[in-house]
Parts: sequence; structure tokens; C-alpha cells
Amino acid sequence: MRSIVTSLLVPLVAGSCLPDAISPENRKNLVNPNGETYPVGLFVSSYAASYAAQYLGSILIQEMLGYNATLNLDNLGSGALSGYYGLTGCSTPTNTDDRGCIEGVTTYSHITFESWSGYHHDWKFIQDTYSSMAPINRGNMGYMGFITAFIPKLVQEQAYSTQGVALEFYRNWNVSWNQPWNFFGGISSVEKRNLMPCNASMMQDDPAMRRHVQFTGDTDGVVIANEKYSGRCDDGYWWLPPACRSNPSTCVPWITGGTGWSVEEFMQKFTTWNMPVAVGVAATWGDYTT
Repeated sequence: MRSIVTSLLVPLVAGSCLPDAISPENRKNLVNPNGETYPVGLFVSSYAASYAAQYLGSILIQEMLGYNATLNLDNLGSGALSGYYGLTGCSTPTNTDDRGCIEGVTTYSHITFESWSGYHHDWKFIQDTYSSMAPINRGNMGYMGFITAFIPKLVQEQAYSTQGVALEFYRNWNVSWNQPWNFFGGISSVEKRNLMPCNASMMQDDPAMRRHVQFTGDTDGVVIANEKYSGRCDDGYWWLPPACRSNPSTCVPWITGGTGWSVEEFMQKFTTWNMPVAVGVAATWGDYTT
């Protein structure tokens, strides 16, 4: 998707997209109270819809509103959550260990389209801690998005036809009643070079890991060092739930993108519902989509 969007926009360098576009020489920059000028910054994250939305938004901002615009293509965000911190002016918004936030600094990222509103704790933290810099939710894009886990149809059919197990229903993953690992390859079947180390992912997010313990009681699923909580990944790449922690060969791999989209949510689900599903994060967008 990235290459497609990019190739479609290449002609804009030499011309405009809209018939009544404001010409480049007549566009303005933003000016802050100190007199500093800069273009409108759109924050792009490394997923296809974000690329498309920011590119389209930049066209409208430049050609209809008459402001110069720039995109952070050299330092992409990892997902909606990094966008929250990017718009707050944090210098390292993708770093789950330290976002680099300082109250009162100038932010050069001002807008992000096609974001997701599922990170309520982080949103509240930003609003409370960096009130003068915190982003504002201006509404939706006109459509809703949903997050779920993908299970191949063939695997679902095999499980149901051979053992009467409906894998699309979460309670059928409970190891007290079923052995869902019989229908999947194990975590050893995934090359670690295609995975992000836990120390670079959401597993390093102290507030998220604290909430995991608070809501599930799974104290064995985290490591506490210097009063900081992180997800326990014995091999450095996979977080294992209680249902298969003592026997990793029975863990079904679950892989997400970014630096850990929905990791906190699914860690709690896999723990609470006694599901033998290991959590991993793809190393790159390409690894996630292939």
C-alpha cells in the first residue's frame, strides 16, 4: 500500500491534484508566538491506512487551505498510540520505555488522521500530565474500525470437523477443556528474526504491565526491576500466558504489528480466559503483512 500511495502522489511534485488548488508559492507556514515558522505536520504511522489518510490530508491542507504541510516519513510512528505522543511534542514517541515528553516544548506534528481511540489510559495520562500540549479529538473519519484476531478458515473447519471445537468462540480455547495447539504450529515455527524483541515493544510499557497485574493478578507474567514493570519474555521474544507458561510447546503463536497493537488487551484476555496463546510482535510492517 505504501508504494502504491507514493507512486500516485509523485506527479504532485510537478503539479497540483485539485483543479482550483492554491499554488505552492502562495501557501503559508504556521507561526508560533515566538515568531518561529514551520509547515503543518502530519504524523504518519507504519500502516497502510495511515499513509493514505495523511497523504490525502496533506493535499487538502496545501491545496484547499493554503498551508504548507510535511509528513514524518523519515521517522514513522508505530501506530495510533505513538501518534498521541507525537502530537504532544514527545521527541521519541515510538519508544515505549521513554516517550521523551516535556511540557511546553514546540511540537512539529499537529494532525494525525485515521487514528484509533482504544488507548484510554494513555490518552488520559497525556491529558492530565501534558495539558497544554495534549492533542484534541476532533471526531471520526466517517467510518468505524474494529480490531480482532484472525484465525484461518481452514483451521477453523478442521478443528470443528475433527473434534467439534469452534475456535471462533473464545471459551473453546480454555485449556481445561480443549487442546487448541493441535491445530497450529508452535512458537518454535516462527523465525525470531521476524519478531521484535520484547525490550523494544509494548512489553516495556510500565503502566500497561502494571495494569496487567492489577486486572489479572498474573504477577508471574511480569518482571520488576528498579520499580519498573515489563512483560516477562523468557526467550526475549514471546510473552507466555499462564495456560502454557510451564510448557511453551503448547503455546499457539499470536502476532501483532507496530510495537504491540492491542498487546495489553490480549494479554489480559489470554490470562483471564485460560487460553494457551503466546504474544509476539512482528519486527517490521513487512513481517506483519507476510
